[in-house]
This record gives sequence, structure tokens and C-alpha cells, in this order.
Amino acid sequence: MSSIGRQYPLPLPHSESLAAEDFMITDSNREAAAWIDRWPEWPSRCLIIYGPSGSGKTHLAEVWKQHSGAKSVTLDQISSIANETANAIIDNADKIAKNKIAEEQLFHAFNRLREKQGSMLLTSTDAPARWGIELPDLRSRLVAAPAIAIHAPDDTLLAAMLIKQFRDRQLNVESGVIEFIIPRIERSPAAIRQLVETLDKTSLANNRGITISLARSVLA
Repeated sequence: MSSIGRQYPLPLPHSESLAAEDFMITDSNREAAAWIDRWPEWPSRCLIIYGPSGSGKTHLAEVWKQHSGAKSVTLDQISSIANETANAIIDNADKIAKNKIAEEQLFHAFNRLREKQGSMLLTSTDAPARWGIELPDLRSRLVAAPAIAIHAPDDTLLAAMLIKQFRDRQLNVESGVIEFIIPRIERSPAAIRQLVETLDKTSLANNRGITISLARSVLA
């Protein structure tokens, strides 16, 4: 069928809220959230949070940043830790593994933060024991730090994530649509994000609301 004359929506940007009040706490992430609240009483002045992409690590890190004034540091900026700020966040910290320079820089950052009574939050996909760190001194420090997993989302969190994704796009969706989607979607944050984006675009393209009927057709 020809698509001539059919209007497609422009990919308008939307902002995803990372405010503390928008973080949904359930059994799957309760322990990680409790550790964020526990700061600055972190053993070894460091906390590691790991879990799948989109599980809420970045959101928790943003909550801690707002509370502690921490600075987000990329892997190639590790040497600046404690020179410019007392607290630091490193996302995807597992990527330093087998990079001799990066491993040494992170080890020295541990020492500098300890001297300044600063703290560091590391996030990753896997537990630190699986990073493959080769520098013994750094490996021992990572082992000494609490490593908290964010588990696979349960139904409560899946519903909360769906609602948040719709809300971030300023979409009002009835609870029946949420209940219809949950048992029919892949149980991953990435799948939820993709579904909401598709529903949003399909709704605009067809000039119709997001209903169970629309969700059924998209999921099919």
C-alpha cells in the first residue's frame, strides 16, 4: 500500500525525568536505593551498583549526585578525581578492565578520595568479580567495596516503569492498558522503552489514543 499522503509524526524530543521522587522502589531495587540513602556511611568510601542496561543505575546515580554534589566522570577523566571534586560517579566502570593505565588511575583515585574523605559511586552491568581487573591492589579495593545488584524487574516495577515512560512523554494511559501490556512484553527496561516509543509514534501517526486495541496491534 502506498504511503503517499500519509502524515508521520516528527520525532519530537522528550525529557526523561531523573528526579529522586520519580525513582520507583520495589523489591528488585530496594537494597540499592537503601545504600544510596546510607551515604556517607559507605565502607571504603565506595559503592558499586550493577545490573542490566536501563534498570535504574543512572537514575540512582543522579539521585546521589543531587544529594552529594558528586561529579560524573568519564573513563578518560579518572585522573581528575579528587583534584576537582570530593565525590565522583563513574558509569560503566567495568570497561577499565585490562586497561593498565585506567586501572592504575582508578587505584590512585581511591587513595586520593580517601585522603579527602570523598566518596565514589561506580556502576556497571556485571559484578566487580567478573570485570577481569588485573591490578591486584585495585582488585582488592573493589572486592572490599559493597557491590549491590539491581535485579530483574518484577510486575510492580514493570508497571511503574511503563507509567514513567508514558509520563515522560506527557501521555495519559489508562491502567487497563498497563495491565494488558505487562504479561505480554519482554521483561526488560529496554523493551519497555522501545514499546512506549513505538506506541507514541503509532498513536500520533494514526491520530488515535493509546488503547488496548492499539497496544495489541503493536505487540502483534
